[in-house]
Amino acid sequence: MKAPNIFILLSIPLLFLPAQVSAGIQTYAYSDEYAERCPYYAVSIQQNQEAYPSYVHISHARTEGPGSQFLQGRTASWTQFSITGTAFVDVRVSDDFQAFIEDARVYPKSKYVEVEMLDEDILRLYIPGPGQYVLELGDEGYRHPLVILASPWESNPPSGTDSGVLTIHEANKDNWQSDADAVHTLHFTPGGYDFPEYTLPEHIRRVYIEGGAIIYGAFQLDHDHVLIDGRGIISGKKMAHREAHLIESPGTVANVVVEGITLTDYPYFAIRLLGTDSVIRWANMVGAWIYNADGVVVWDRGTVRDSFIMANDDSIKLYDNHVSVSDCVIWNMTNGAVMQLGWSSLEAHYVSVNDIDVVRAEWRPESTSANNGVINLRLANSGDNQQSHYRFNNIRTDTPVLRVIDLRMSGMGPNRAPNYHQVEDVVFRNFDVQMPLLNLESSKNYIMGYDEDHGFKDLQFIDFKLNDVTITQDNWNDAGIFEIDDLSLPEVTFTITES
Repeated sequence: MKAPNIFILLSIPLLFLPAQVSAGIQTYAYSDEYAERCPYYAVSIQQNQEAYPSYVHISHARTEGPGSQFLQGRTASWTQFSITGTAFVDVRVSDDFQAFIEDARVYPKSKYVEVEMLDEDILRLYIPGPGQYVLELGDEGYRHPLVILASPWESNPPSGTDSGVLTIHEANKDNWQSDADAVHTLHFTPGGYDFPEYTLPEHIRRVYIEGGAIIYGAFQLDHDHVLIDGRGIISGKKMAHREAHLIESPGTVANVVVEGITLTDYPYFAIRLLGTDSVIRWANMVGAWIYNADGVVVWDRGTVRDSFIMANDDSIKLYDNHVSVSDCVIWNMTNGAVMQLGWSSLEAHYVSVNDIDVVRAEWRPESTSANNGVINLRLANSGDNQQSHYRFNNIRTDTPVLRVIDLRMSGMGPNRAPNYHQVEDVVFRNFDVQMPLLNLESSKNYIMGYDEDHGFKDLQFIDFKLNDVTITQDNWNDAGIFEIDDLSLPEVTFTITES
């Protein structure tokens, strides 16, 4: 195949790139007047010998706020496009990182993305289809990654002829709310929009954020059956720490769907859906620079799937019945757990987690935090509630993490009192994870109960591989780096299935 000319991207005026569509590629137009272009990477998508430039955004680490001191000088860049089929993603690297271009790494490893060096400053990635992919250059490439968000094709954008759709654009961007009384859909077209947290009126059932649109604001959803979708962006860049969750619904609301959009620079939760039957799919979260920047939570019968979640607190909270999580790519910063079972004793049953790739978890070895781990129970308050029938299948880490399992009701460190709770019937199946061998309290796996009546029962580790060693009843303490108290030990098993 002829080598692409991605210099096209740099030879046209940088102020504005028109959206481009081919049979299987759609890129999105952004103006430098309301978006910030990444100076480090330029991207072109190649399919059927055609090249389509894709705008690359950049998010900068905050300079103030809790936890920001650990991330100074960091950036996260991303590009988003829609795709059917396979494609090449060609990345031109600026002079800042050309010295590391031969040490390119693409995550998740489970996607087996091939990388080819086309020139001294150009890399080509072959992507197998929709998904989220992370490019790092060199040992410190995590400080300035490029996240490639290849979204599936949109199936149902709003119709321009529907009188129930309010189209929001440059001409009405300052007074659209006064025109929203008799519509069911808000359609934000390409452009920049700046408003504080907006409580969606009850008659509005859909917010469509078109690719090319950036909303500097947040949405409060207080009624059932709301869809927020598109390929645009919601940004909390202009918000103070904990000012608002970017998308939130209370426990009285059911059937909220968030699909396809990107959320960035969130000062609190990215998506917090506390009602029933909610769905998050193909959502992307980039730029979690301060503590309390959680990823997502859904409650009873909620679903999270096919999403990229960068968080600086818990990435996913598993707090209620019949929650399902699958096919997500996770990047935890220095705070929080990948999957959090609870900060307090709570009642939750029949939770399913499948096919999770943890790109990174940047917990600090010197930290005494008790809320780190790929799977964590940060039990700060006691109760007679029970969690049961949790299933974790096919969990992978791409880089070493300080801790995979931290389930403690006692022994959580200085000044942390033990708390009682009950957890039973939990299966951890087919893990392929890595941990450093540091011999530190912060880098061990823990299962620590409370007493004979409160603790853990029937925890099964099946085909649990740590540092390329399958953990068994004979090696859980040394190769598995586990500490298990005497009360819990009879309730924990490590087995290998027959091949």
